[in-house]
Amino acid sequence: MAEPVKTAHLTTELIAETTVTKGGETWLAIRHVPVKGWHTYWQNPGDTGLAPRVTWTLPVNVEVSDLVFPTPDVQPYMGLTNYGYSSETFILARLSNGSALTSGILPVKARVDFLVCEKVCVPETVNLSLDLKVTGTPEKLNDFTKARAGLPQTVPVTGTYKIDGETLTLGVLAPAGSTDFTHPGGAYLFPVEGGIIDPSAPQAIELGPKGFSVTLKIKRPSSTNVEGPFAAVIKFASGRSYAVTVPLGELPSGTSGLGRPAAARPDINIAGVLTAMGLAFVGGLILNLMPCVFPVLSMKLLALARAGHEGAAGRRESLFYGLGVLLTFSVLGLVLSVLGSALGWGFQLQSPWVTAGLSLLLLAVALNMSGLFEVGSGLQSLAGGRLSGKNADVTAVLTGALAVVVAAPCTAPFMATALGVALAQGGVVSFIVFLALGVGFALPVIALTYLITYVPAVAAKMPRPGPWMDRLRLILAIPMYGAALWMAWVFAQQVSGWGLFALVIALALLTAGLWWPKLSLPSVLRPVFLGLSLIVAAVAAVQKPEVATAVTTDHEVFSTARIAELRAQGKPVLVNLTAAWCVTCKVNERLVFETKAFKDALNQSGTVYMVGDWTNQDTAISQYLSQNGRSGVPLYVYYGVNNAEPVVLGQLLTAKDVVNILK
Repeated sequence: MAEPVKTAHLTTELIAETTVTKGGETWLAIRHVPVKGWHTYWQNPGDTGLAPRVTWTLPVNVEVSDLVFPTPDVQPYMGLTNYGYSSETFILARLSNGSALTSGILPVKARVDFLVCEKVCVPETVNLSLDLKVTGTPEKLNDFTKARAGLPQTVPVTGTYKIDGETLTLGVLAPAGSTDFTHPGGAYLFPVEGGIIDPSAPQAIELGPKGFSVTLKIKRPSSTNVEGPFAAVIKFASGRSYAVTVPLGELPSGTSGLGRPAAARPDINIAGVLTAMGLAFVGGLILNLMPCVFPVLSMKLLALARAGHEGAAGRRESLFYGLGVLLTFSVLGLVLSVLGSALGWGFQLQSPWVTAGLSLLLLAVALNMSGLFEVGSGLQSLAGGRLSGKNADVTAVLTGALAVVVAAPCTAPFMATALGVALAQGGVVSFIVFLALGVGFALPVIALTYLITYVPAVAAKMPRPGPWMDRLRLILAIPMYGAALWMAWVFAQQVSGWGLFALVIALALLTAGLWWPKLSLPSVLRPVFLGLSLIVAAVAAVQKPEVATAVTTDHEVFSTARIAELRAQGKPVLVNLTAAWCVTCKVNERLVFETKAFKDALNQSGTVYMVGDWTNQDTAISQYLSQNGRSGVPLYVYYGVNNAEPVVLGQLLTAKDVVNILK
């Protein structure tokens, strides 16, 4: 191998991947490294600059292919946009050995003309050479892994481009399994041929149900007529890039109509992580005030009521409750990070197995709080009983876990951004963001417990234990019965009518089995009833689901293709993504979407109301959530007339605000 050639502004060398056989091939690479602050250019240099030119001197019957360039970076300068490289770069070419040599040396020479620029531009010419050995069996010379990593990927992409006046729009359908093409926020298109597109003009990306489109400004006067295939490299925010070549024609259906995609999340730094943690912490605090958490937190009211008189035990229970919260949030974050954010926040309640199990558990807790049965200190503590017995710590942890599982369907303000960062970054970032969320969720109970036990003035105001606590338990059992009923209603949205009927039987069997000792009936039948309740609940969970939404206002079923069609017709659209297990969704539906004012505003404005039900896993809804920077429901998106940019509404709505938007 020849030594690298150094100039004042870059270092360059010619390398080969392997030795070559007679009639064989190998890859060559021109490796160059500009001095810090300087850059070279891509095959299309952009507004200004000059692409590298290579003149080969080769033995007889030895050929070298056209150059293969890595994906460039945008090099902005003083209002101009250039395309090039400011770090180590490998320009590849494939050598074919058609010479008669079966051994010996093939002398390969290349004269390379670069334009190297900083604030000034300097033409550089380097003469490179290498003696390529001819062998019977190819031998590895250099690792080309880094060289190939910089090349754009080639995938079978279906697309076309069209010209309308001074704009060129390219539309591509997303290949199967590609997340880049379905999340094109932050994408940039590099035209392979220069002189056609104005590099400094903004590129407008529009999302579609099946892909996306990019609108570019044609350079006038263009030095090249645009008629044949249009070649480009599309670089996404993920860092991956793809080479595409599309013919002239009408754009494929489904590559536009959903407006500008959500902005890509940049690589996060320490400040970004701290911000996400802060948002998660505040979101966790507010999550305690969301409707879906009330039933479970009612179990903690009794613990707070007696904390002033059981100081050390109360503090210990609150800490173990917090531990249960943190462990469960960490597990949820790990599952979402490993299995993919497409599952979405609250994914566990999309399983009829989980909702059936929670229906049984919540009913058991409610029956225990009502005093209909007692099974020792474990469930007693879970249901707000006195802290006694060796299982108190375990049941406090389980209470925290139950609170998180039931609370997860809710998304409090500030949580959406934090969860988006966590799921997009994954790994350690995801873990610490979910941990911050758990700390915020657990802190109020822990802080109140310590306040009551350590501040005498507060403890003195707490009533002494007595019969009133039994009455309070009976009162607090009511929301637990409501929670069990709500979970059974969620289950009803996930299975057939026979499945719901089977769950009702399972709940009845559970009640009979738990209540059996109070009825003074043979104890041998109790485990039979309890076992049957679990078996029947399992049978109920496997019934074929029948998806139905509880929204009564006239609406269309969610479809991204339908959204694009309506927008093409100039009609406004309001999208509501909901789920039966999302209490916030149901509150908004009751207070906003089922009101007369909302229905009148729909009719007056001609807005099409579209509802997507995420009670069961739905890939199209999961993808749409992700495209809008969300990991769970509710999600409300308003598309105004004249293809206005979509507006994502807040998660807690008022009828007045929504009506004003529609009007």
